[in-house]
Amino acid sequence: MNSIFAKMAGTSGMERGMRISLRWRILGSTSALLVALISAMLVYVNSQAEKFVNERIASDLDQAREKVESADGERLETLQLTAHLVASFPQLKALLSTDFATVRDFLLSYQQQNRRAELLIVLDPEGRVIARTDTPEPFQVTDAVTRWVKPSLTGQGATGILIATSGIYEAAATPAEAGGTVFGFVLAGSSIDEGYARQLRDVSQQEIIIFGERILGSTLSIRNIPWQTRSAWEAAAGTSTGERTISMAGETYAAETVMLGPEGGPRPLVVLLKSRDQGLAPYRRIQFGLIVIGFIAAIAGVAGSAVLARTVTAPVSQLVDGTKAVASGDFDFRLNIPRNDEMGDLAQSFNSMIQGLRERADMQKFVSRSTTEMIQARLDRDISSGERERLTIFFSDMRNFTALSERRAPEEVVKILNICFTLQAEKVKKFGGDIDKFVGDAVMALFLGEDMALKAIRCAVEIQKAIDAFNAEHPDQNPLEVGIGIATGEVVLGAIGSQDRLDFTVVGSHVNLASRLCSLAGAREILLADSTYALVSDLIAAQPLDPLTVKGFSEPVSIYKMVVNSTRPA
Repeated sequence: MNSIFAKMAGTSGMERGMRISLRWRILGSTSALLVALISAMLVYVNSQAEKFVNERIASDLDQAREKVESADGERLETLQLTAHLVASFPQLKALLSTDFATVRDFLLSYQQQNRRAELLIVLDPEGRVIARTDTPEPFQVTDAVTRWVKPSLTGQGATGILIATSGIYEAAATPAEAGGTVFGFVLAGSSIDEGYARQLRDVSQQEIIIFGERILGSTLSIRNIPWQTRSAWEAAAGTSTGERTISMAGETYAAETVMLGPEGGPRPLVVLLKSRDQGLAPYRRIQFGLIVIGFIAAIAGVAGSAVLARTVTAPVSQLVDGTKAVASGDFDFRLNIPRNDEMGDLAQSFNSMIQGLRERADMQKFVSRSTTEMIQARLDRDISSGERERLTIFFSDMRNFTALSERRAPEEVVKILNICFTLQAEKVKKFGGDIDKFVGDAVMALFLGEDMALKAIRCAVEIQKAIDAFNAEHPDQNPLEVGIGIATGEVVLGAIGSQDRLDFTVVGSHVNLASRLCSLAGAREILLADSTYALVSDLIAAQPLDPLTVKGFSEPVSIYKMVVNSTRPA
């Protein structure tokens, strides 16, 4: 029993260097769980924030695209109206017969009164420039007939992008006529530049970049824009429509594109930009706050885990100390854990176990080693069934014990018995025997193995010498004397008794023979059955006696006598 606890304690000591203590396991597990929960919360908040911001940005860009398209359409309609108003002035026809400067002065005068048109151009019926407000010289308009004159004669007017030396304009053209006769054409244009980019930003609430062959206008600093031409933009972002993500000046943007002007001619590209970083900024602040709160919660959780771990492991440490104490044979150890929980129940159970172990340890003194080994070896078997074994059976009995017990007090008789039994038990143990039982003043022991007969005889000789030595050391006491009988043969080992009380012992004719030889042996005599003497006949000297008739044997049994006369111990 102690060996089991010793192994547990030894294993614990060997593994201590390569295992993690329970306290650190609890602390690590709870801390890891807390950190995992906080991390999961932050990841979830971040994913939800990004999802919400992405959906919001996509919605804002869609709305911004619609607003830009609507604003651009309104601008073209305004230019169409301006061109029509200029063309409807009665004096315009008369002015066309004058020189270039006079017509230009008229246009500049109108332009000062009406700021809607940044560019006014008057064409003759053949599409040649008569006057224009952006330059003193009547520079011609490229493809004037095909792009502006003919389309305006359809009655729907002509709109589109006008590329001039002074800039790029959105323009509308309308015929100037009187009495059903067309005497010229008027173009009204508005510049596509920084100012128009700001107008579109005000309308869309988004950052704007307008690309022609170059950047025509931008609400962002042009030097921070990595794409200085339309082709560079399309190479980086692609020509497909729809939302895309770009990086610029260390910031991430969602981008959407819109084409200016009507189809069929050159069309500048408007890029609407919305910063994802700015959209996520409020949520980043929330995340930062959550991180701070999570950090505080983690510290509090770790501290709480440490307290919890100590609360749990402190009793466990006491239990470990108790296990070590029991392993060393200290059955007086008690756990003192006054807690009304599972740990308190464990302490009570442990104390009850120690009490039971102490009682069992005390009881083992009253049980033979063979009985203990039988119980340990046959836990999974029926111990009530007997087994045949070949053993050497040893019996010893005190001589003149009855007379001695009549003259002495009971306490003194028990003392004398214990002295005699102790001397014999030491020798039995020395020669590998097992004391099966003490019966009155008799000792029954069993020897097992190849040399069992020789061991039993040597044990008997040593016992006689030890008793002689004791008597020599105590001449004032009544001398102790024993007779010994030894037999060898097949016996039955088993648990004998009732369901409530069992005794593991041996039975059989050879047991009876050994007991009978013991009762016949005189003081200092050792009687051997023929079955025992035959095993050691060439090793010992013994005197044959008359055969003995014993119950259980059909024929008389040969016996041999050894007498130990020495008064000195071996």
